[in-house]
Amino acid sequence: MNRAEIKQDAKHILNSHFSFYFLLFLPVLLIELIGGIVYYWNSSDTPKPSDVYGSLILWVASLLAVGVYFVCVDAFRQKLTYDNPLRKSLTIFNNGDYFLGTLLIGILTGIFTFLWTLLLIVPGIIKSFSYSQSFFIYRDAIDRGERMSYLDAITRSRELMDGHKMDYFVMVLSFIGWDLLVLVTLGIAAIWVQPYMGLSFANFYNELANQHDAAPELIDEKATSDDQADNDDHTNNDDKQ
Repeated sequence: MNRAEIKQDAKHILNSHFSFYFLLFLPVLLIELIGGIVYYWNSSDTPKPSDVYGSLILWVASLLAVGVYFVCVDAFRQKLTYDNPLRKSLTIFNNGDYFLGTLLIGILTGIFTFLWTLLLIVPGIIKSFSYSQSFFIYRDAIDRGERMSYLDAITRSRELMDGHKMDYFVMVLSFIGWDLLVLVTLGIAAIWVQPYMGLSFANFYNELANQHDAAPELIDEKATSDDQADNDDHTNNDDKQ
């Protein structure tokens, strides 16, 4: 996978429709800001109700972010109309299956990652990469009318990421500089950086899905070519006889 091209395509779409993506990501950014303030404002060693409230707010922001990433995937599939960005920011709530699937897959992958982390930190990180495409896979299955269990979505994500976990890791590392810029600007840069990251990771999934869909066709074509070659050999042998 060409990471530079994936990010360049994301940057091009963002710069071409910045006002749309600014408003699309705005609710996520605001809720994350509120959740962070509530969570860290009175941080101490003793648990407080504000810790629970802050965690719940950040959890809502995470759900919203997944729905916004779905919109980003549609942008690369030429299925997105650039209107009503604030309404589209609530995509996760537009479909009960989207919401429930995202919620339960998030819980399951969180548990699995935690259990792997109990062994060692590195296996936990690797597994989190393996599970990273589960939300997208489940959403695509819903849109196709395919019945898929939450565990099946996680399994398919592991299969899809086989051989691509390093690509994903490098993609994550490539945004460290942008994350630092957000910190230095006290979060102001996030109005551009977060949509850029969202579009990039959405494009990453889209490229993976395209490769996966193309693979069976390539296999079939190879099998057909091999069969044709065998038939030609038999024909030539018959002619010689």
